[in-house]
Amino acid sequence: MSNASTSDINPTIGAMLRSARDFLAHEHSLFRTLALEPVLIGRGQATFALTLPPAFADASGFIHGGLCTIVLDSIFGLTVFTAMEDVKPIATINLRTDYVAKARPGARVRCAAQCDAVDNDVAYVSGRLALEQGGGLIATASGAFMIGTKGPMKGMRV
Repeated sequence: MSNASTSDINPTIGAMLRSARDFLAHEHSLFRTLALEPVLIGRGQATFALTLPPAFADASGFIHGGLCTIVLDSIFGLTVFTAMEDVKPIATINLRTDYVAKARPGARVRCAAQCDAVDNDVAYVSGRLALEQGGGLIATASGAFMIGTKGPMKGMRV
């Protein structure tokens, strides 16, 4: 995460995002397996690169769509934090994922998300999961996230 991509973010949110990045990349077992790497984190946007491991292949030899949804949901949630002024817990209200193509194990992909709007206590996010080489689209998604939910922000240290 470069200074240029976070210069317009509240310092408290910036610290939380660094914590989230470290948690996702090093402490979260799934994302450590995916070799998750931040590409861009800025106000209302986040892009991460990752590798799709063979362990998540379905019977037909392609990556299971559930993994794609987990990645999109997690990166979308992080993107909501980049759009907020204060650190508050969030929760996914809904997530719609449209699968465009299947990906093979070992493929390197990028998940890019943007927070399209925040209205009262709901943030709206959209994004895509695409192959790094050639940019072939795997899935698009949109979701809504409740801001200020009750409960701890697990893994997030400010």
